[in-house]
Amino acid sequence: MRRLHLRLYLTIVGTMVVFLVAGAMVWHHFAPPHMAMGGIEGATELATAMLNDGGHDPAREHDVLVALSQQLHADVALYDAQGSVTATFGWRAMELTREQIADSGWLISRTGPVLNQPLEDGRHLTVRSRQRYLLHGVHLGLLFISIAATLALLTYPITRGITARLGRLQAGVLQFGAGNLSTRVKVEGRDEVATLAKSFNESAERIEQLMRAHQLLIANCSHELRTPLSRIRLGLERVPDTDPKASAEIARSIAELDALIGEMLLSSRLDVARGIERAEPVDLLALAAEEAAHFDLEVSGDAVTVDADSMLLRRLVRNLLENARVHAGGATAVRVERTGQQAHIVVEDGGSGVSGADRDRIFEPFFRASTVTQSSGAGLGLSIVRQIARAHGGTVEYAPREGGGSRFVVTLPHSTLVGADGT
Repeated sequence: MRRLHLRLYLTIVGTMVVFLVAGAMVWHHFAPPHMAMGGIEGATELATAMLNDGGHDPAREHDVLVALSQQLHADVALYDAQGSVTATFGWRAMELTREQIADSGWLISRTGPVLNQPLEDGRHLTVRSRQRYLLHGVHLGLLFISIAATLALLTYPITRGITARLGRLQAGVLQFGAGNLSTRVKVEGRDEVATLAKSFNESAERIEQLMRAHQLLIANCSHELRTPLSRIRLGLERVPDTDPKASAEIARSIAELDALIGEMLLSSRLDVARGIERAEPVDLLALAAEEAAHFDLEVSGDAVTVDADSMLLRRLVRNLLENARVHAGGATAVRVERTGQQAHIVVEDGGSGVSGADRDRIFEPFFRASTVTQSSGAGLGLSIVRQIARAHGGTVEYAPREGGGSRFVVTLPHSTLVGADGT
């Protein structure tokens, strides 16, 4: 298996090798033949000794200076004691000030470093390599720029490939977390990222299988439970009514159990669904008014039409009203509101409300608030409200009501909202 860290390491090593080769080629091209200023100094000192021993022989001096220029590939100039140029050999004459000529050793001119060597008779021999030194500021900057560009070109493809695969893996994880349990990611390569993608796919497959098995178990159990319930109900109707109170209690228990089974089936179906199966224009105000009429309540607010599943929205409103009836003695206000591009269903009651410790869990399945008695439903009503709201892309929130009680607000997003005038 090609390890990711090994690939990165080999890339870095390869980059360093390329830089060494490129640096050597550049140095070979730009550096003086003697590879160091020490070579220039040695040749200049030899020429200086020859000029000091030459006795001002013009022909000899000419030959020495020409040989020095050719050997070092340099511009050579001879200055008199007053700082004036008396002879030049090479491509360009050097322009040094009198103050610079007065100093010996290496000088920095406008065209690069110059070696100034004094003679015994007061003259000065100056040598400037025609090759540009790598240590010169402009050339050094260009070298760093070329190094950075080479690094970027060599490292970009592999880093881009790694980050692109990680990005695709992240997108798959986000989709899976959003509820799309069938999400899988493409396995690319044979490194750690590929192993991670493969592990994610295997884990996602196991989770999906477990969820489907769980949902199938709930559906099958709910279906099988309804069969004996129907037989019990039928048998109870045939038994002589010798104890009306006991018979009524048994019938009530059967009805509650049947309702619980129905809620479990609906909750299981909503867990599987990734949204509403069918959408149609629904008059939200009219729908809420029809459901509230069963509780002898009136609905106020704005006429709003949304694209939604009318049966699920009816169940949502009914569960909110039933929750208020069971736990707070009934709703005190039901409204349909429109704020901007959002629709809201608001149900308020005047009960004791929900304690702060229970507010974060009130929409969990089978959760009972600390103020709720054991006979007050199974705890699926508000959970189903949240599931229906989410199936429509919306939310449901609880807040304390001013003056005491509870306030439930269902919000449907603007993407499903249609104005009362059809806009």
